[in-house]
Amino acid sequence: AREAFGTGGTVILSCVLYFELFSCLCIFFVTLGDHLHTLFPMISVTKHMIYISFCLAVPTALLRTPRLLSYLSAVGTCATACVVVAVAGSAIYRGDISAEVGAREGIDFSVTPAHKLWETSGLPVAFGLIAYTFSGHAIIPSIYTSMAKPQDYEKMIKYTFIAVTFSCLVVAVTGYYMFGSTVDDQVTISLEKSCGEDNIIMKAVTWLMILTAFSKFTLTAFPLALGFEEIVAPILPNDRAMEFVSSIIKLLLIAGSLAVAIFVPSFSKLCSFVGLICTMIVSVIFPAAAHLKMFGPHLPLWQKLLDWAFIFSGTFMTIVGTQSVQ
Repeated sequence: AREAFGTGGTVILSCVLYFELFSCLCIFFVTLGDHLHTLFPMISVTKHMIYISFCLAVPTALLRTPRLLSYLSAVGTCATACVVVAVAGSAIYRGDISAEVGAREGIDFSVTPAHKLWETSGLPVAFGLIAYTFSGHAIIPSIYTSMAKPQDYEKMIKYTFIAVTFSCLVVAVTGYYMFGSTVDDQVTISLEKSCGEDNIIMKAVTWLMILTAFSKFTLTAFPLALGFEEIVAPILPNDRAMEFVSSIIKLLLIAGSLAVAIFVPSFSKLCSFVGLICTMIVSVIFPAAAHLKMFGPHLPLWQKLLDWAFIFSGTFMTIVGTQSVQ
């Protein structure tokens, strides 16, 4: 960013990255609230988010090194893998249950089919959700510094993106196959509702989703808090003051993300906004613009056209998608 656009470009890109991380914290709160509400429906989603914020305050404030956070990340990764297997297994075992869910919810599928191969109105939200899947770029330096073998970083990134893409495809296909248009924003909530209150396996899957969101919250909050700490560090007199301010920053991040999650308690909308605004800028628009800026005079025509295509398509999807999600 600095090489291509100078200090101004670096500041803008940093703001986008940190806004992306903060938005992810809000999404984790919504996930936690929704899943806890399915387990304890007598308590509102808002109260669940408030209660969980107090539980998050302890690990977020105490865990200070990326190496400790890497172990927490491993817990979340294992939990996510278990959830993917559970969703795929449920689809194989139960098959298409959209008619059963539709009958329970009073939806007439003779007018609108449960499964559609194509729906243009859903494209803007879909673009945002797909982009969000590959968000969280600002956390990558923390992962790199926590690695025992940093030389394997590129190999790790490649296999990670392959695993994430495969997992998302499996959950998307199997979830839509089971529930069709009746599926909730989070397929695990649909599974919990359809299996009833006494299904121990589905309750375990729900708790795994809670564990995943809990671990990811702490992991995501670390680089975000670190960025604010670097801003205030020069004016603090000693390490003890730095530790105190660090804890205050993390608690403020928890309070701020909780407030946003309560105000916008929609998982799909928050994910789409983050994907369309932040991830499109970081992953599509900015790399192409920086490539043109730095190497434009030496690039062949087809590469220039490809970069401009990325810039215009990313900008178009960001603007149109954001307007559609509102």
